[in-house]
Amino acid sequence: MNNKQRRFAVLAGGLVTLLGFQAGLVVAQEDDSKSPFTFSVSQTFGHDSNLYRLPDELRLGQSVPKGKRSDSFSETRVGVNFDKEYSRQSFHAGLAVDRIIYRTHSDLNNTSPDARLRWDWRIGDRWSGVLGYSWNESRVNFDNTYNEQKRIMRRIGRANASADFWWHPNWATGFAFSDVRNDYSSGARPLDKYDAQEASLNFTYRPSTGNRIVLSLRAEDGQYPNRQKKEELLVGESSLRDWERRDVRLSGSWRLTGVTQVSGYAGYTQRKYDLAPDRDFSGFTGSLAFKWTPTGKAIIDLSWRREIGADEDSVSNYAVTQVWAFRPTWVVTSKVRLGASYEYRHRSYDRDPEVLLLNNPESAKTTSYGVNLQYLPTSYANIALGYRHQKRDAKEGGFDYGYGARTVWLSGGLTF
Repeated sequence: MNNKQRRFAVLAGGLVTLLGFQAGLVVAQEDDSKSPFTFSVSQTFGHDSNLYRLPDELRLGQSVPKGKRSDSFSETRVGVNFDKEYSRQSFHAGLAVDRIIYRTHSDLNNTSPDARLRWDWRIGDRWSGVLGYSWNESRVNFDNTYNEQKRIMRRIGRANASADFWWHPNWATGFAFSDVRNDYSSGARPLDKYDAQEASLNFTYRPSTGNRIVLSLRAEDGQYPNRQKKEELLVGESSLRDWERRDVRLSGSWRLTGVTQVSGYAGYTQRKYDLAPDRDFSGFTGSLAFKWTPTGKAIIDLSWRREIGADEDSVSNYAVTQVWAFRPTWVVTSKVRLGASYEYRHRSYDRDPEVLLLNNPESAKTTSYGVNLQYLPTSYANIALGYRHQKRDAKEGGFDYGYGARTVWLSGGLTF
């Protein structure tokens, strides 16, 4: 048994053990109290017309894996969650495992675990906060890469802690800290391994209505440890090794009316590189989501965001990304929902030297739209059928990196 099989066996065994423990609790309970465990399982079957998101002008057999762009896939997910409140302390935990299998491109088959722990703590009426850790492993998405044709598994571990002092029933002052470790399995992308630490000072307003507004002053310092150090550089060379990021951000969630809610943040961001000042960034960033429920049958979600970050991209340290999305939903009956989606994404690499050196496009525009039908026979079961079309426009040096892709899927899930 190799390491991957052993890891999968351990995770699967842990899930089975927890499920058995849950069943034992259910049998042992003689009252109507709720078990702290929730088990879920889902299965998806789908087909993708352009699995690697390859350029349209690339002919079959010409740098196309196995001479075939499209493939059918199966995705199985099992998970267990734990939620329990003891006195005024709340504990949350979750463990899930995804298994994706492709019919033709079996080299992309992967098992992706996802684990999280969180303690929402409280001391008296003044102090509260969060202590947590999460770990995830997943395959790098081909949507935002250029001619990537290998399975690359990305691993992210995140530890976080926060504390708030409520000096007034509606007002609090607090701080938060997080530590993120990002790397890739099997030694892939060694130069993209990074560590980052962030600290923030927060001022919170939370009235009795349940609305919330937070003003945050944030500072992040990060490092790509495998990139060139200052003493290793030649005259005129630069290195995207160490960076610092500073943010001023106003965030929150506010119910404007009984049918309208706005959430998100707006702020100003500065990101500086100690050894590559030509890649510094400063500007407005934000993310806003607008939810409108005009009737009991209609739900309209609108969102916008402008952020920096390209952690899954192999050609750039960061990209300025703007996204507009529109997602309406029609509640046909209590058990049937019909939804649609539209998204426009613009990514700009701001003349990144690495992008220009590799002759990759300086920017890319991606549009996607789709429809989905969901059936909810019971409160713990769902069946969904969906379709999505995606198109990217990106050109550089006379070469077209644009692609078109269509995905259709059928899925079902149980939660109990």
